[in-house]
Amino acid sequence: MLDFKQSCILLNKPSGISSNDALKKVKKKLNQKKAGFSGTLDPLASGLLIIFFNKATKLCSAFINADKSYYALIKLGEISSTGDLDGEISTTNYPIEIQNIDLRKIEKKFIGNISQVPPMYSALKHKGKRLYDYAREGIEIERPAREIYIHNIDLNVFDSEHLSLKVKCSKGTYIRTLAEQIGEELGCGALVAKLERTHIEDIDLSNSVKLEDLLLSSSEEICSKYLINVDLLVNNIPSCYLSSNNIEKVLNGNKVKINENTCEKIKIYDSNNVFIGMGEVNNNSELLPKKILV
Repeated sequence: MLDFKQSCILLNKPSGISSNDALKKVKKKLNQKKAGFSGTLDPLASGLLIIFFNKATKLCSAFINADKSYYALIKLGEISSTGDLDGEISTTNYPIEIQNIDLRKIEKKFIGNISQVPPMYSALKHKGKRLYDYAREGIEIERPAREIYIHNIDLNVFDSEHLSLKVKCSKGTYIRTLAEQIGEELGCGALVAKLERTHIEDIDLSNSVKLEDLLLSSSEEICSKYLINVDLLVNNIPSCYLSSNNIEKVLNGNKVKINENTCEKIKIYDSNNVFIGMGEVNNNSELLPKKILV
C-alpha cells in the first residue's frame, strides 16, 4: 500500500465550493495534517486540482507555475461584479447577432502575449489582505496590468447567447477577465457562466477522481486507486540514479558529479529506484539538489 510521504491525488473539484474547502474535506477524509494544492479554482469553477501531501508539497510551486487549459461557457450581453454568475449581474444594452461574429478574427487578437488587470475578486494580496476581502467591503484597489500568454484559443457558438471557449494559457491568467475582454471586443459585455480546468501541463482531468467519489471510498480504496507518488506527475524530464554515497551527499545539500548534460530540472532516484527529489545539472555536469522529498 502506498503511503502519504510523497503522494498526491488528482482531484476533480466540483462547482460550488472553494479549493480550500475541497482540500479540507480530503485532509479530513485521509487524516492528513499537511497538504496543499496546485493553483486556486474559483468556487464557480470545477476541474483539475492536484492535492499534494507532506513532502510532496515541496513540488506545489512547479504546478502552480505551469501552463493550464480550461473550458468555459461565456454568456454574452451580461456583465458581473465578479466576472461570473456569482456576482451582481447587469444586462447590457448591446444586442448582438452571434452568428455574424467572425470568431477567428477575435481569436487572433488574444493569441500570444496580452495584458490583463487582475480582478478585484481574486486571491491576490494587497498589504497582506486578499483583494476579494477589499471587494466585499466595497473598496477598489488599483491593480497594475500584467502580461500573460495565451498559447491557443478556440471560440465557438454554443447557442444564441453563449460562446464556448477552450484555452491553454500561462500562469496568472484569469479566465473571467479573458471573458470580459472578449465581451469588450464584441461590444456587448460578457461573463463566465461555466468554467472547468481540463489540464495542468499534460496532466488530464480524465485521470482525476470526483470529490464525491473520493469521499465515499474507504482509505484502502483511495490508496490503491487514487493515490500516486508525485514523481509520476513529472514524466517529461530526465532522471538520474545515484549510489548510496552520492545520495548521502545530496541529502546533506552537496552537489555531486554525474554523467548528465546540463538541464534545469532532473529527477533524483537512489539505486533502489526510490524517488529522492528534484535537482538541476550545471555546465560542469554537477547535480545540485533543489527540492529533496525524503
